[in-house]
Amino acid sequence: MTGAVEPVASGRERLRMPIRWGIPDALIVWVVAAFVSVIATVPFTSQNAKGNTVVSANGVVVSIIVQAVAIVGICWAVAQWKGRGSLRADFGLTLRARDAGWLGAGVVAAIVAGLISQPLVDLLNGGHTVQEVTKQLQDSKGLTLFLFALAVVVAAPVAEELLFRGLLLRSLLRRFTPAVAIVISALVFGLVHILGDPGSYPALPALTALGILNAVLAYRSGSLSRSIFVHAGFNLLQVLAVIAR
Repeated sequence: MTGAVEPVASGRERLRMPIRWGIPDALIVWVVAAFVSVIATVPFTSQNAKGNTVVSANGVVVSIIVQAVAIVGICWAVAQWKGRGSLRADFGLTLRARDAGWLGAGVVAAIVAGLISQPLVDLLNGGHTVQEVTKQLQDSKGLTLFLFALAVVVAAPVAEELLFRGLLLRSLLRRFTPAVAIVISALVFGLVHILGDPGSYPALPALTALGILNAVLAYRSGSLSRSIFVHAGFNLLQVLAVIAR
């Protein structure tokens, strides 16, 4: 005698099911995605004259893209196993054409953040930024530079907003007040970037401010559309800075 087959929940039934994802899942997504991206850069690593391990420009691009794909893929799996089965229903992932104007807001935010953080850069780094991504891509041209721009302006904003303003922020909102949840998610967002590139620590205030702005937008709208465009605009300035060098 064969066992009974458990029926598959319909779309409406899934919407009524309790959400089981939370903060630990956000941590798992970040750790696994970071690990996968590091493994992906192994073929692109070498040692410089000082004996330090460096990643080539192609490796930087591969790392960003692989990490973004991993974040989206694992978040999708989390939504399937523990949520409503949709990145949009669970985490608010959507893009609306009417929100495209927020791209300009992101560029303005990047300029303002740069001006505010410059005194800290002057104090700690003698006026020189030392972000590894920028250093590795200064001499890049052609396809590598195009893929870098695509990764930083499109892939990274979508994936990071999905993780930090989708999965993480919504998990925190179930445990804390909106103000506390927004601040915590923003601090985690900033610190994670510093962990990935320790030389960029003077940018922590700017990254945290971006995290707060995007968390407020995501919380008030219930969607990641505006925060993705703001993030893309913020990153666009970094791409333009690389191209201009």
